[in-house]
This record gives sequence, structure tokens and C-alpha cells, in this order.
Amino acid sequence: MEITQEKIDALNGVLTVKVHPEDYKEKVEGILEDYRKQVRMPGFREGKVPIQLVRKQYGKAVLADELNKILGERLDGYIREEKLRLLGQPIPAQENDSEGNWDKPDVFTFRYDIGLSPKVDIKFGWFTKFVNHKVRIDNALINEQIEDLRRRYGKMSERDVSGKDDLLVGEFVELEPNGEDVKAGGILHEGTITLSEVKDKATSNALTGVAKEATAVVQPGKVSKDVDDLARMLGIDRKAAGAFKSPLRFTVKEIRHIEPAELGEELYDKLFGEDTVSDEAGFRAKVEEDLRRIFERDGDRVFRRKFVEEVVDKLNPPLPEDFLKRWIQVANEKPITAEEVESEFEEYAKGIKWQIIQNHIIDEHDIEVDAEEIKTEAGNAIKAQYAQYGIPLEAEQLDPMVAQMMTEQKEVRRVAESIYERKAIDKLRELAKIKEKEVSHEDWMEIVRSL
Repeated sequence: MEITQEKIDALNGVLTVKVHPEDYKEKVEGILEDYRKQVRMPGFREGKVPIQLVRKQYGKAVLADELNKILGERLDGYIREEKLRLLGQPIPAQENDSEGNWDKPDVFTFRYDIGLSPKVDIKFGWFTKFVNHKVRIDNALINEQIEDLRRRYGKMSERDVSGKDDLLVGEFVELEPNGEDVKAGGILHEGTITLSEVKDKATSNALTGVAKEATAVVQPGKVSKDVDDLARMLGIDRKAAGAFKSPLRFTVKEIRHIEPAELGEELYDKLFGEDTVSDEAGFRAKVEEDLRRIFERDGDRVFRRKFVEEVVDKLNPPLPEDFLKRWIQVANEKPITAEEVESEFEEYAKGIKWQIIQNHIIDEHDIEVDAEEIKTEAGNAIKAQYAQYGIPLEAEQLDPMVAQMMTEQKEVRRVAESIYERKAIDKLRELAKIKEKEVSHEDWMEIVRSL
């Protein structure tokens, strides 16, 4: 077998594969001989059918199957040996994709288009600066958090008529843009609206002072805090929530009133444990401490996401776009039109560009991930998952779970990829100029909503 590579340009190439009879003939004849022993044809005893008849009936199918196997194995080997940096996988060339006589098999020639990963120069100019926004923990934010804690630990009761701080449980129905007709196949979901968090006065007024079974047409952005809140409210994923603009008819099913908990020892003990906080000053200090820890964690997560977007935008590695669009159609399990590919390609391209940059950083700086790191990461993830439900895990419970996960290659690969990405981002942070800037909680939330 011969494999040759031709570069069309910096991002596109063609692999030409010549398969000779000695590459496939012995294997094909062996399979046909096995068929001959099993096949039944009128006029012949089982196992005595002439090989010529077997070859005539099954030869092309067996040959095609064997050629596919050989091509897959040899192409993968060639790509590894030559250390080709490809985007996607080789796909049959648009023109002259194959040559060969299937009736009289001899030499077959196959041509594959390939997309080449571009070279990336990770250099940020002196003028390129990134901003890490930190939330300003001021009295207003501490007061807001205290009120939220008081509501969460307050007493809940049912009401017949809604007040401005009540929680409404009801049914959301998606409407047509005219705000009147129900959208066929649209969203029908039970969710909640917290009136104290509705900032739009007209919407708040429409939902205040109403009884059960009352209805109101609301705009999704005016009854939710952000995309994540809307996703939970309507039972859809984040991407769908980001694009959702339809008006909603909300029907009130329950009205729940929360009487905020009083500040005092009972609340302090519930929140922080007995004898940890004894007075309001200590309570405020503890709330401030928790806020700093929360925003430190969430702020780092938000910065990393924003940082990746900005790095991709600034470095903007070129892509073999025409090839990738064809590859998406060929590789997709379900049929997908060129129009569908085009509509989603921009987001897909961002992910590919980030992968290119990440792979360059990993190679350039010899970043590695070992089994112990994967075990530790997996253990932390499992502990965090159980902690959400207030269930602590001891080592004797956790270790078997981690051991089981390490036997699942898909999970191991997912965890390893997560660690590689984190390490690549950390290395990029070392190479970039990053300025810290303190902003209000509201401004920070705007940044979060923009992501």
C-alpha cells in the first residue's frame, strides 16, 4: 500500500492511497472460502458451491468491506507516524475520489481531503490586556445576602392573593409573537416566579394582588434573572434559554408567602453551627466572609470562560472552513443540511479554535496529566455531587466509587480533558497581562449574562 500527501495550501491537503492486490486478496479469498462452506444454493450440496459462484454473489461486498477496514487502519497509522495535525477526519475527495475496477479487482486508488491544523503563535502584544473582574463586597451586597438568607430560612404559608414579595407557582405556556395564540409544539412547563426578584415594574404590578388561576402574559427576560434562571424556570437547556424570546402565558396555581426569619441565635446556629456566631456584627462578618469565598470561586470560573473567549478572539487561528463544513455533514450520525451547518458553524468554529490553541499550549509546554490527578479530580467531583444533598463521604465510601470510575474509559477521558484544559488556561494566564478590576455585583452579573 502506498500513501502520499499533497498540500493544497496551509490548511488543506489530499491523501492519496493506492491499495494493491497483495494488500487485500488473501484476506478476501479466505472470507469467500468460509462463505462457500456455509452458503446454500439450489443444485449444490452445503459446502460444495463452486467458489466462482460465491465470488460472483458476494465478492464485491466482501471486497468493499475489507478495503474499508484496510483504509481505516492504514490511514490512522499513517496519520500517527507522520504526526499530522488534522482537524476532523479524512473524507472522500469531492473529485476523483476513487479509481479501480470492481469487476476485475487490481490496484485501487482512493483520495481523501484533509483539513490541517494551523500553526499558532501564542504571543500577546504589550497592548493586549485582559481584565479579571472582582465583585465589590459592600454593605449593600451584604444586606441583600442577609435578606436572602432570612427569606430562605423563613416560614412559608399559603396565601389567596399575591403580595409583592411572594413566590408564585404556576404554569408557563409559550405563545406566538402576537402574545395571544398558543404556539403549536411550544413550551408547557410548571415553574416559579419570585416577585421580589422581578425588577420590571409593569410585570411586578401585573402579578401582584392576583388570586389563584389568574393569568398574565409575561416576557421571559422580565421574570428571570439571567439565562440560567430562565432555563430552570422553563425546564430547557442553557443554549435554548439564551435564544428564547417568545411571550409566555403564566397561570397562577399556588401563592406562597415567606415570613423572613428573625435575626438571632436560632438563625445564626442554623447557618453556621452552634456557638459560631453570637451577635449581629459577627453574623455580618461571617456573611461577608462567605460572600468573598463564593465570589472568589465563581469569579474564577467566570473569568476563565471569558478569558478563553477573548483569547480565541485575539489569536483567531484560521480554519479550513469549507472542509470542516463538509466534514460535519459526513460525520454527523443524523442527516444535516448545508443550511443547518451554516447556521451553527460560528459557534462550532469557536470550539475548534480553542482546541487548536489548547493543543498548542499543551505541546509547547509539555503539559501532562497522570492517573493520580485524574483520581483526585474524580474524587472531588463525586464528593461535591453528594455534598449538594448534604451527604458527606468518607474515604472507605469514596475510594470504591473512584476505582469504578477509573474502569470506564469514557469517564477517564472526560476528566483528563477537563484537567488538561484547566492547565492550559493556567499557562495562558501566566503568558498574558491580566488586570484586576473591582465592580459592583450588578455589573458583574451583566458580565455573567453576556457569556
